[in-house]
Amino acid sequence: MYVSNRIQYRHLIWEALVPIVIATLWSLTVVYLHVFAGLNWVVLPVLPVTLVGIAVSLYVAFKSASAYNRWWEARTAVGLMVAQSRELVAHSQSFIQPDMERPDKKVVKRILYRHLGWIFLVAHMLRRDSRLKDRPHRRMFSHRCTDVEHMRVSQHDKSYQEFLAPEECAAAEAFNNPPYYVMLQQAHELRGLAGAGALDPNRHVAMVELLGRLTIAYGVCERIKNTPFPRLMTHFGRLFTWALVFMLPLAFLDVFEQEAKKHDFSVLLTHEYVFSLVPFSVLISWIFLMMEKVSESHEDPFEGGTNDVPLSAIFRLIEIDVKQALNEKDMPAPVRPVDDTLY
Repeated sequence: MYVSNRIQYRHLIWEALVPIVIATLWSLTVVYLHVFAGLNWVVLPVLPVTLVGIAVSLYVAFKSASAYNRWWEARTAVGLMVAQSRELVAHSQSFIQPDMERPDKKVVKRILYRHLGWIFLVAHMLRRDSRLKDRPHRRMFSHRCTDVEHMRVSQHDKSYQEFLAPEECAAAEAFNNPPYYVMLQQAHELRGLAGAGALDPNRHVAMVELLGRLTIAYGVCERIKNTPFPRLMTHFGRLFTWALVFMLPLAFLDVFEQEAKKHDFSVLLTHEYVFSLVPFSVLISWIFLMMEKVSESHEDPFEGGTNDVPLSAIFRLIEIDVKQALNEKDMPAPVRPVDDTLY
């Protein structure tokens, strides 16, 4: 997630360099064909292009809103995992021995470490490349977190092995849905503790319900991950935007020529004035193309991109909270932004 208050202009130019070059060359070609080759048929009326521009604006706005709602739903689900993880820590610290004096620290640590293993398994599953995508996802401003060497959570990371027992880890990796297996193990342990009298029945019910809420939050993330943004909406949004880009200089010819006639310019000045449509056409093209690109960069929020949900940073906070609650000395440092991006 991009966290800087200022976006560097070199990023904006670099992201749109190829479209800017294409729009510039096309505008120059249109002006040359009309002014020097005398091809008057390249001129389009302004009204149809205006209608197309309005339609593309509405389409891109709807697409952007849909992509942002999808991103925000993902962020909300991950935020619930954070709150519910802290709730699990509080409940676990309330484990009471039959003598009603103190919590069983070994049991608490085993349960909380298993939860950390579940958290990092969730991250591992969400960061995997989606098999439903027809092409690599394009990024806005930067690279993916898998290109950043020190990132803890990525599609290739297996940090969950640090928190799970070897036999649990092997069994989870063999399971079709590893986080679900770990959650089942957590539920089985709570049932055993309740049966042994080490866990109050009311607390047992509360913790089982908490595990259910965690599973629902993961299910929301899993649904977003496994259901890519509708490909037709993405493809046609790009197609409509580029169609408008190619129509703009054709419509501007008529506008700039009419304006030159109003001022009674000479032929030479008229030609120079018509050439001034190029920067305006390129600027408007850049605006539409960047709106399309921004919406596209938010479509799939778990791919480790610059604008995606920062799983590494968020889940590291959960790890820190858990280890502090266990009074451990070896504390990991919070994830810091890399190139103004929090992963």
